[in-house]
Formats: sequence, structure tokens, C-alpha cells
Amino acid sequence: MKAKQLLIICGTSGAALCGCNTTSDGVAHFTDSDKDLSVLIGDDFYQHTNGGWREQHPLPADKSRIGTFDILHDETQERLKAIVEDVIKQNNENGTPAQKIADLYLCGLDTTQRNADGTKALQPYFDLIDAADTDEDLARLVGELNKMGSYPFFALYPDADAENSDMNIAGLWQAGLGLPDRDYYFNDDDEYNKKIIDGYINMITRFATMLGLDNSSERMQAVYNFEKRLAEPMNTRAENRNPQGIFNKTDLNGLKEKATGFDWDTFFATVGLEAKDINISQPKYFSQVGDIIATTDKNVVKDYLRTLVIRSNASYLTTEYGLVAFEYYGKTLSGTQELRPLWKRVLGVVEGALGEQLGQLFVEKHFPPQAKQRMVELIENLRTAFGERIDKLTWMGDSTKIQAKDKLAAITVKVGYPDKWTDYSKLTIDKSLGYMGNIINSNKFDHAREIDKINKPVDKTEWHMTPQTVNAYYNPSANEIVFPAGILQPPFFYANGDDAVNYGAIGVVIGHEITHGFDDQGSQYDKKGNLNNWWTKEDAERFKAATTRLAERYSSFVVIGDLHANGELTLGENIADLGGLNIAYQAFRNATNGVEPEAIDGQTADQRFCYAYSRIWAGNSRDEALYQQVKTDPHSPAKLRVNVPLPLVDYFYTAFNIDENSKMFVPKEDRIVIW
Repeated sequence: MKAKQLLIICGTSGAALCGCNTTSDGVAHFTDSDKDLSVLIGDDFYQHTNGGWREQHPLPADKSRIGTFDILHDETQERLKAIVEDVIKQNNENGTPAQKIADLYLCGLDTTQRNADGTKALQPYFDLIDAADTDEDLARLVGELNKMGSYPFFALYPDADAENSDMNIAGLWQAGLGLPDRDYYFNDDDEYNKKIIDGYINMITRFATMLGLDNSSERMQAVYNFEKRLAEPMNTRAENRNPQGIFNKTDLNGLKEKATGFDWDTFFATVGLEAKDINISQPKYFSQVGDIIATTDKNVVKDYLRTLVIRSNASYLTTEYGLVAFEYYGKTLSGTQELRPLWKRVLGVVEGALGEQLGQLFVEKHFPPQAKQRMVELIENLRTAFGERIDKLTWMGDSTKIQAKDKLAAITVKVGYPDKWTDYSKLTIDKSLGYMGNIINSNKFDHAREIDKINKPVDKTEWHMTPQTVNAYYNPSANEIVFPAGILQPPFFYANGDDAVNYGAIGVVIGHEITHGFDDQGSQYDKKGNLNNWWTKEDAERFKAATTRLAERYSSFVVIGDLHANGELTLGENIADLGGLNIAYQAFRNATNGVEPEAIDGQTADQRFCYAYSRIWAGNSRDEALYQQVKTDPHSPAKLRVNVPLPLVDYFYTAFNIDENSKMFVPKEDRIVIW
């Protein structure tokens, strides 16, 4: 539940270990074979740059998309697999991190034992569901399910106090739906969306039949109807992007007044928390959820809870349960044709359970100190460039500029890996518990760690991604940017590469994350990470006008069929992409000191900067995955991340001599400038 606090570069697209051709010189080479020369640069830069690459990288049967992030992630997984296999060969003492990594991985690979275990590890929770006849029983059950990793109705998590970001308070977040988003429940006039709904009902019906429930079809239709009632008062994803709207601090008495009909005392006692300050993230939902539960037949609520426990854990159970889940979540929702190899699925679970322990081993082998040092230098160059751009903004007044530069200077930078590693000594991994039993143990360990943070100061050293993650993020409550070691590889970062490519790739990523501190969400937080308005009224209005224009521009593009991009949902990421392109280019030109770099492969430095940016978004997606992305993801589809912001920056036109006859041409007066 940390994700709502973080603004992430990707999480969606994919990456070839390099995504472009490289040779022993360590330099990126953008060859004609990777391009689509039948498409003019100024008509569709994304396809011109990446068309050949896309043709050479067809979608594998076990993927819903493939691109630079995905392929680099696959390369990282191969490296992690080698690390785990080395660990398995060792004589590991019981209780050591190595023993835990090895035994959890081997439990996951042992499908014979998993099939024999069936749902045994979940039986205690089914027993609690059967016995949940009173309000107190239900609250205790919800607490136990939160602890084991399933979240009916809502989730509890540590939330940095938006008025005092140095302290963690209790956060409550809407949860418990089986479809990807609440909007899916209210779009059944869309033929494709109806297919998604029917597929979901079919999946939970099959699960119910496998559990031995009679009249499963009728009962699961009632479960779906109950979920739809839960979904109705939930916030939309766009509403959840408003930091002011999702900050509603109260205490336990206030929670009881605002969220009636649920036994909060029993719930908090079950999870082991003395509830003090509490943030109710979605007040409308929490004001109604108790009544929705109370006015629903108890047997339907119990069926819903059984269904939630199974669908939350199906991929960890028997082969049959896993296949039923895959047919819906993989095939129907994402268009994926085959399951990923078993070792990749299991490795993902080991990463979830012992991610920083694996990360420690990863950086020892694959992240040299000099890479970290060069990255730190790049970040400081980007910070300087952003400050220069703030000084030159014509739409922002002097007093707001001072506040913006103070916040920029205060941004904390984390690169590679944490200074302090997670302690897994209290996590028990025991082969005799089976795969599902150990996953429950891991979830309980994580839950206890999270609950222990509440009512205590925020640990500023903590990371919310593992070192091997191919991604990056900005955390507004800490005013920090974080770049794990996993992303600091080609095609994002070349240790011996030319500045044009490094600034066009990882430089834009850095600029993107810095800009998140000043997008429509991040700009509401001050330099300390508190929700605090540091804008003049006039500057805030001008900022709003510019960002509204950007949202409208993205929403004008069709992604698939007649489905348009959602410029409101993706606004923060789009502001960050545009800002990243401007800031990185400024930093690149600062680095050249007025001396034009030599052309490489006949390409000017500005051309290579643009090629490098476009290449990190190279990829292919299935239609189903694109549909789901537009509906649920705050990141725009890859093509739009290239073709929409690039025509808004002047150097794109001079680099390729693009004129008004090109399809991507935007008149200078219409080029949106924010940061």
C-alpha cells in the first residue's frame, strides 16, 4: 500500500538488455535496422526510431507486452536466478538469509508437494470465515486477513502524516475488488468490458466449485453484485491523485463516527495497533462500507471472503488453481497466451519476501562503485539545470520561484542501494510449512514490520524499491528521488557512453523524477514533504491552466479502437516526461560548455539525445494490455510518451529540420511550457 505515495517512472513498459545495438566500445548505436525508414521522422518519431526494433522483438507467448524495461528486467532475473542457484549449492545454516532464500525458492519449484498440499495452509482462514457470525467475528477476521496478505474492504498501512511528514500515522485505503478498478463494474455497456466482467464471474465460479460450494454459479453472481456495491462509493483513480482529497486525518473516535457499522476496536486489537491519528483516505467509501456489509446477506459476505482469499493466493496453490487464475488475469485481462516459466514466477515471490537480501547479493556482483558516482554527478547536473529553468520561467513570479528552488535544493537523492538493509531475522521459512504456508509467514512478517512503523518517526533511510528493480521513483512525503541499481544499465545508462545518449536516457529519467516534485500532485507538498501551499494564487492559476492544456492534449489521442488516452489520470507522469526532456537537455548543453560534440554514426548530439529517449520506450503491447493500461495506469502508453512531449520542445525541430508539413508539428505558440 505504499504505492500511492510514490510517483514512478514506469511500472508498465518493457527493455532489451540494451534496446539498441552496442559494441565493445560501450557506445549506443542507433542503426537503420532498428528503425522504420518508411515512416518520416516528423510524422511518427516513435515508429521511425523503433519500428525495426519492434519487428525484431515480437511478443512472446508469456508476455502481454515487451519493451526496454521488460527485457532489462528479464536480464536481471537471469542474474538473480544464478545468484539463487549458487545459494542453494551452499551448506546453509538454519535461520540464515541464505537458508530462507534457498528453501522458499525450492518450495515454489516443488509442484508435486504444492499439489498435494492443496489449500491446506488456507484452511484456518476458511474456518474463521465459516464461524464469522457477529460483527466482532467479522472485524477479527478482517484483521487476520490483513495480516496474511488479503485485504477485504480496506487495507491498513503506515502513512506519513501529510501535516507532519516526519511521523507515520495509520492509513486506511479502499480495497477488496476482484476487477482491476472500480470503473470496470460500471461500464457493462462496453462489449470488451462486459467480456472482462463475464470472465471474472466465470473464474470465481470455478474457484467456488473447486472449493466444493454448491450452487456456485448463483452464489458467485451474488458475490459480484456485492463487489459492485462496494465499488460504487469508492474513489476513482483520478480522484485518488488529489493529495488534499485523500488526506482526512482523525482519531479513533472520529473514525467510529465517520465509518459506522464496523467494529474498529476489535480490528485494531487483532492487528496489534493502538490507533491514534488515522488518515481516512476515501471518506465517502468508509462512510458507507459498514452499511453495505450490514445490509448484505451474511452468507454472501462469507462467499465473498472465501473468493477473495482464493483469488489472492491462487497462483501459490496447486497447478489447477494457478491455471484458472492465469486464464482470467493473464489471458482475458492482458492477452497473455502462456504462463511465465515456473522459476520466474517463484523468483518473483522470493523477491517479494526477501528482496533486499537478494538485492545485497545483486549489487555485490553487478553494480560497481564508479557507476554510482557518475549517477550522483548526473543528478546534481540535472538539479542545477532545473534551477536555471526555474529562473527563466515567464509564467512564475519571483516569490514562488524562491520557494520552488528551496524545494529543489532540499530533494534527497538515493542511488543504487540502501545504506541500511532490511533485517529478516524474525522471518521464518520452513520447508515443512509448504509454499503457501511460507508465503503466509512472509506476509505476516511484512505486515508486522509495517504496523510497527505507525505512531513512530518515519525512517528516512528506507527504500520502497529493491536495488535490483528496473524503475525509479519520487516520494513526495520525503521529497526524495530514488534510483535503484537495476535501472542503471543500458539502454538507460552507459558507463562509457557519450553524454548525448546518457542525458537523453537516464538523464530524462532523472529529470522526470525531479519534476514529480513539481507536478500537479507533488507541487502541493513543500520542501519538507508536508501538504503546504507555497504558491501565490496567480502562479497557481497559471500552473493549472498549463497543466489542463497538457491533459487535454493527451486525451485527444486515440490509443486503440475508439478508446482515448486519459490525460487527467496520466497528468502527473506527462508533466514529468515533459519536464524531464527540458531539464535533461538543459543539463546536457551545460555539460558541453558550448562545444558541439562530434557526430557519432553520422548523428548529431541532439539527434542522439532524441533517439536515446525514444529507444527507452521501444516496445510492443497486446490490445488487452493497452486497454487495461488506459483504464488503470497513471502512465501513458509508450508511443504517447514519445510522440506527445517531443513536439513540445524546440530542439526536436532543429535536430531533424521538422517543419509545418510534418504530422507531429506543433506551432511554437501552442508548445506547452511548464518546467
